[in-house]
Amino acid sequence: MEDYAKYFLEVSSEQRLKIIQLINEKEYRLSELAKKLDATTPEVHRNLERLEKSGFIIKNSNGHFILTTLGQMILGIAPNLAFIIKNKKYFLGHPINSLPQKFISRFGELFECKLVSSYVNVFEYWKNIYKNSQEYIYNILYDVPYFDDFVNPILDKLSQGIKVKSIFYENAMVSDSRGDILKKFKKYIDSGDIQRMMTKNITAAVILNEKQACLIFPDIDGKLDAGYAFTSEDPSFHQWCFDYFNYSWYNAQPFMERKLEKN
Repeated sequence: MEDYAKYFLEVSSEQRLKIIQLINEKEYRLSELAKKLDATTPEVHRNLERLEKSGFIIKNSNGHFILTTLGQMILGIAPNLAFIIKNKKYFLGHPINSLPQKFISRFGELFECKLVSSYVNVFEYWKNIYKNSQEYIYNILYDVPYFDDFVNPILDKLSQGIKVKSIFYENAMVSDSRGDILKKFKKYIDSGDIQRMMTKNITAAVILNEKQACLIFPDIDGKLDAGYAFTSEDPSFHQWCFDYFNYSWYNAQPFMERKLEKN
């Protein structure tokens, strides 16, 4: 691991990482980089030498610095680290050990997001996803809210032809009013406009439409913590949530109403 560590050390410097990012955009000479970084030429020269020695950059025949394949790959994983570091306090209380590794390795796609705190703000964004949907609503639900603020927007969108897919946690908490609510949704369930699956484990919850997405992780007790949520309209963030939902859907079991009724 010591051999690997030295490469991370080279990009642990803010200026060296910035140099890699700039050179990824276009070729630069030493003097141009110093001006762009508002730094002294000797300082930038030292960092360029370190990056060149590590194999991240090379100088071409025109005297410009360009990225090597190694540099491009390091730059590719930098957003993963940046997302985790930016939200390190959150992740200390929200473990991700049960999340599939292939999604952890794509954490860089989540970088352009906002961490929303408080149940009120999280549920408000959740409702907005329902209200703003034009094509579909996808849910992974740990608890099932049956407030009018949640139910009515979905009914309204279903009447406009949008599709709903929901994955229910089989031990989800449901209210006594579930039977009455189901009657309102029955024709959409029968028509296939609402599709439902069920799962024994939820490693993360997502709520999304075709543009917006909301991502919620469990707390240290393994319960989904809706007091915090990552939210975004960024295409990369949305793609991560979309792929995670489809992965979860593929691995879920057929929906059985009686399992919810027992809780």
